[in-house]
Formats: sequence, structure tokens, C-alpha cells
Amino acid sequence: MANEGRGATAALQKFLICEDLHRHFFSYCNVADLQQLACTNWRQSGNVRAYLRHRITTVGALYFENGKDLFDMLRTFDAVISGSTALHLLLPKRGTSWTPNDLDLYVPLHTSVELLQRLQWEGYAIASQHPTNVAHYSYSHVHEVVVLCKGQRKIDMVISKTATALSPIFQFHSTAVMNFVSADTVFCSYPRLTLQGLSMVNAGPLYCSPDKRVILDAVRKYQACGIRYIHCKDYHGVKNTCKVSTRTLTDSAMMRMNIHGLPSTSQTFLDVFWQFGILDLQWILGGMPCGLESAFCRPRVEVIEEESYESLFVPSAIN
Repeated sequence: MANEGRGATAALQKFLICEDLHRHFFSYCNVADLQQLACTNWRQSGNVRAYLRHRITTVGALYFENGKDLFDMLRTFDAVISGSTALHLLLPKRGTSWTPNDLDLYVPLHTSVELLQRLQWEGYAIASQHPTNVAHYSYSHVHEVVVLCKGQRKIDMVISKTATALSPIFQFHSTAVMNFVSADTVFCSYPRLTLQGLSMVNAGPLYCSPDKRVILDAVRKYQACGIRYIHCKDYHGVKNTCKVSTRTLTDSAMMRMNIHGLPSTSQTFLDVFWQFGILDLQWILGGMPCGLESAFCRPRVEVIEEESYESLFVPSAIN
């Protein structure tokens, strides 16, 4: 029995120090599972941080000679990863049957020229440019979409009109892709739905985009990836999922993981300001309130900058 005990202890010690074993084990976990593991002890916290950095670096290696350059670009240009790549990073690596075929980088207007130059220096060439009046990514917060290619690799650089790269993300067609990865943090806006393969359609693009076929094609794309679309009224028991409720980056329903500061999961106005240069961001999916056929709630995304801090507390500012 003593030998068996020593053998079990040796196996555990091997697991604790073997990075390959950690990666194999963590590859079956979604980001919420990893968050819980990171909160158990300091050793697991470090292992989870290393694994998340490894997954993001692996994405970077698909598009750049040095995968760590992706972290450098995100930090230097205040950019974030979103779209299908961010969703894929939230889900278990093993058991997720689809893989992204491009990289979506979101960047504020004031750093977009520098990021474009960096991507061209990395060997990417502009394949097409889509000003906001023809872009289908958003109905108001996208300045331009620049598509860059290098052989079979493709990067969509989405330039925001606002002070932050984040605001167009909350005008996506589906809640399942309202996620993003910065140089420091992984964010998921609707974790109770997204991590179960569920999504709601965002009313904004459907009501405001000139070509609804593109929106519907995007929804079908994610349905083919296994995402199941639900009715808001059927999930009112899930906190902060109602399409006419006001959401913010700092509310309790937002899941965030600081990959350099686990296991802490809190997010304050100051945290958001240091990472993104804004105090907060509010959004409402909008559409017809559940059970009311004659009413309509206008979709809305608002960046809360330092000078607009008071709008958080003035009811008339929320239309």
C-alpha cells in the first residue's frame, strides 16, 4: 500500500510540473472551467495563465512568423481579437468540430494606420477595403473594414469609429460572437448562453442593415457550427440575457479573465480605463419586448468616456 501511495504521489507531482499534460487536460475545458480551476490555488492559476497564453500564441503563429507578435500588436495598437477566433478560444479545443478560417482584428481609428502598416510589414497585402456604408459588420460604429491576405491567410481589420475598438462588437448579428480577447483579458458577454452553444439574434443588424441576406448568411454559418438560436422569453431565468436590458462591460453577467492576473475576475471602471481608454460601454440588443407586439426598443451601443461619465446616472440619457 505504501508503494502504491508513493506511486500516486509521484504521478501527481509529474502532472503538476508537466506542461504537455496540463495542455492536454485543459484542452477539454471551456473558459469558464478554466476560470474555476484558476481559482483553486496559485499553482493552477499559473498553469491556466500559461495555457491561455499558449492558445493565443498558437493563433498568432498561424498568421505571423512569431506567434507572440500578436500580443505585441494587440497591446501596441489597442486592438482586440473578436469574431469566430475569439469564440473558438472560449470553447474547448478538443470537441469543437470547427476552426476559424480568418483572423478578425478590431482597432480604434486613431491607431488603425499604424496597425495597417505593421500588417503590411509582416507581408500582408490589401485585398479589399469596405467603407462603413457598404460594410455588413455593423450599422453605425464601423469606420471601415480592410481585408488583408498573405497566401491563404486572411486578416479582417475592422476599424471602429469610436474611441475604442470594442463598440462594433456589440452590433454583431448574434450574442454568440460578442466576445473579444485583448492583450490582457478574455471577455465573454453572454457566458451562460455562449458556453452552452446557445445564442440570441441581435435585432440591430436586422433592422438597420441594408442587406439582411448577409446577416442571415452569418447566422446560418454559426448554426452550421452547432450554435442553437433561442427566443429571449424562453431564457428569462438566466441573468441579464433579456434583449431589452441594459448591459455594460463591468456588469456581473460579463465574464472576464485577466490572463496576467488570475484568479481575480472583477472588472472596475478603472480596469476598463487602463485597458481600453474608456470608463465603460453600454449596449441594448433591442427589438420587440417579450410579450408586447406593438412596442419596440431601439438597439443601442454607447461608449462611456470620461467626459460622459454623468450619462451613467441620468435616466434621460437612455432612450
